[in-house]
Amino acid sequence: MLPEKISDLSLQTSHELATTYAALSFDYNPLHLDEEFAAKTAFGAPIAHGTMALNLLLQAIENAFGSKLDHEHLEIRFSAPVKVGEKITAGGVRADDGYSVWVKTEAGVTVISGLLRFGRQP
Repeated sequence: MLPEKISDLSLQTSHELATTYAALSFDYNPLHLDEEFAAKTAFGAPIAHGTMALNLLLQAIENAFGSKLDHEHLEIRFSAPVKVGEKITAGGVRADDGYSVWVKTEAGVTVISGLLRFGRQP
């Protein structure tokens, strides 16, 4: 039986975490790491790697279902940046056709939204 909810999983972003993530992902874009550079962008400050938030969501999904997923299909939309230093939380709830999933900031801003479905997709 599938759970009604994907339990929330949170992550506190930081400059140190962004630096470590950059090394792991080989993504040293100054938008993520250089405060002076990022201050001159539309974001006004460094933003976390988008895949950091996505990986948090994937971990929450794995925590909920373990290795019993078969032919899962995840459709997501990145909708807002995460500023380095913000806390983000991933989770989800059961929907008619799968699970509605998200990653949100502590302020309630949705940064990733999507749908997790099971079974073969076209």
